[in-house]
Amino acid sequence: MTDNRRGSTMRFLLRAQTGAIGGLFAAVAVAVVFFAVGAMHLHPLAVPVNLASGLFGDTNQASGGLSQLDADVIIGVEVLAYTALHLLVFAVVGAGAVFVLRGASFWSNVLGGAVYGGVAYTSLLYLIGWIADTPLALDLLGLPRVLLVNGLAGTIIGAFLYLAEHGP
Repeated sequence: MTDNRRGSTMRFLLRAQTGAIGGLFAAVAVAVVFFAVGAMHLHPLAVPVNLASGLFGDTNQASGGLSQLDADVIIGVEVLAYTALHLLVFAVVGAGAVFVLRGASFWSNVLGGAVYGGVAYTSLLYLIGWIADTPLALDLLGLPRVLLVNGLAGTIIGAFLYLAEHGP
């Protein structure tokens, strides 16, 4: 491999790493939004618990002979597993943003990120729901809210990529 090609590959990998970090920031922002919405309804973990039970099955119905403590521990593990999956998916989609978000200005990256996030994350959510044969967030939250929050996530990635390359 020539030095020029190696340098180009390294620049691409560093940019993808930056996108993945932006995706992690976006994942945390989405989690904070849903935590805040849940807290306003006095159930701060309602969204992650419902999403985890949608993905892994309803522990309350399947618990049969389990004590409440055992069922709560299982729900906690499911929420942790869902959170890890959430972070992974957002990091991967954030890394993929480097192919799409090459805006010359901050605002083109932010607006492009909003569209990218809305489309990419929502499409992926539909795909995961279809594969897992579960409604996930779409029935729980509704499509407009999912698009809005995923657009916010894309906006964060777009802004992060631009600022990481060009500075504040």
